[in-house]
Amino acid sequence: MLGTLKRDLLLMVSSKQVIILWLFYIPLLIFVVDSFVPEVLYYMIIVFYTYLASITSFSYDITGKSKYIMNSLPISRREVVLYKYLSTFIYFAITIVYAGIYLWIINALKLAHVDYFNLRAIVNAIPAVMISTSLVYPAFFRFEPRIARIVHMVVFMTFFVGLSNISMTGEKGILKYVSLLKWEHVMIIALVMYILSLILSMQIYKNRDI
Repeated sequence: MLGTLKRDLLLMVSSKQVIILWLFYIPLLIFVVDSFVPEVLYYMIIVFYTYLASITSFSYDITGKSKYIMNSLPISRREVVLYKYLSTFIYFAITIVYAGIYLWIINALKLAHVDYFNLRAIVNAIPAVMISTSLVYPAFFRFEPRIARIVHMVVFMTFFVGLSNISMTGEKGILKYVSLLKWEHVMIIALVMYILSLILSMQIYKNRDI
């Protein structure tokens, strides 16, 4: 699995589009959501960067460039799926470090007032990441890459628009929504969805012709 992770990271850093996205998405978010409280902005960055990093490697399947690499690795289909689901948390950790450094620099230069580390936002981001990826991963294992990307865009835009609408209500509005749900309950839902999604993806990928 380490070989697969190395392969995915190399694909990411070799893509100009991915590099541009990672460099300019945070300033774009700060500009677009200037009225958001720092904790919400930090939360959105953690969720979306982790989500985008998690599905980036799938996008290379559209051109077929990664298929031959994957087939050459000593790893079974079951392990491929398991790796994808475990790698979400690796990307989550990478995102926390990257966003922390990036936002600290922005804060230090007084370009904007932003959180560069917020434990509550990180904890709240975990179920959001798990739910979003659990919805989109089976699509990439089941459908052709182009169709899977449509599913990805629907999930991505739904989460983005949903979080934006909630956040636009201001800090009191956010607290109102958050107070309706306990983190433990949301986490249980996210965990159940993630496990079911993993089982489904394993079954799909096992029977899929490649």
